[in-house]
Amino acid sequence: METINQKGFWDLIETPAANVVEVTNLIHWSMNYDGRKGTPYHIFLDLIGYSTEHLGCRLFSGNPRDVLGFLEIDYLGDALKEYANNPQAVEDWIQLLMEAETMEAEANK
Repeated sequence: METINQKGFWDLIETPAANVVEVTNLIHWSMNYDGRKGTPYHIFLDLIGYSTEHLGCRLFSGNPRDVLGFLEIDYLGDALKEYANNPQAVEDWIQLLMEAETMEAEANK
């Protein structure tokens, strides 16, 4: 697994490891949404329990139909299958991305 010292957030998103490609696709697609209203990725984090366990609360509180169309459900399903096959790799990837994003935000202050 990469470390945040080796690559920044965007480098990580553009070159995911083979076992986290589907989750990365969901993250990338979710960037098309207003994060304040919720995204398919937020729903994913809630479904796998990551948001509650690591962030202390659920991230999505709206109506899932507001952000989940057929394409988004397909991305979400693929990401959930990937998580089911290797939950630790996916959780490590999520953590790595969050740390890289935080470091870049702090560096840009």
